[in-house]
Amino acid sequence: MPRKRNTQRRMEIVNTAFRLFAEKRYDNVQMKDIAEACDISKSLLQHYFPKKIVLLSTMLNELMLSAFIYSNEQLTNLLPEQRTMIQMSFLLRTLDENPKMESFIKDIFENPELTTELVLVSLDWLESIGVAGETSVIRYAINFAVSGGMAVFFKRKLLHASVEGIAENIAQAFYLLI
Repeated sequence: MPRKRNTQRRMEIVNTAFRLFAEKRYDNVQMKDIAEACDISKSLLQHYFPKKIVLLSTMLNELMLSAFIYSNEQLTNLLPEQRTMIQMSFLLRTLDENPKMESFIKDIFENPELTTELVLVSLDWLESIGVAGETSVIRYAINFAVSGGMAVFFKRKLLHASVEGIAENIAQAFYLLI
């Protein structure tokens, strides 16, 4: 059997890790579990992703990239504030329609190290769409708006809150703080 290309192998690893994180939770999955599920050695897995947190960061970047591509294709003439709200709405709708992905993101918000990784990915994302400001202020605004907004999102059925309303409130809270 011929060797797989690097990008194909990386995507296979990312998809398999996502499935395992969604099924077993992030903290219960070890690198050896991912390697076994991909039918590769742990050392080959670590060649692509030296640590589990690097793999998670790649997953989060892929999720943000999909929202970014969507908004840049559709919304190039809008202000960064408007694009942020639409991107947040797109991400929340994606989670709402995919319970495994929602479980994965909920896992992230229950772990401070993983939440920090999400904030770092979000900072890169916001910078790329033109949100200006001091990094520490933006970081505070992201933590406040997203943590509060996601707490509401995870209880949206109990609170009878719409995905679009939550996305709008997250974006408004973020821009009020910066």
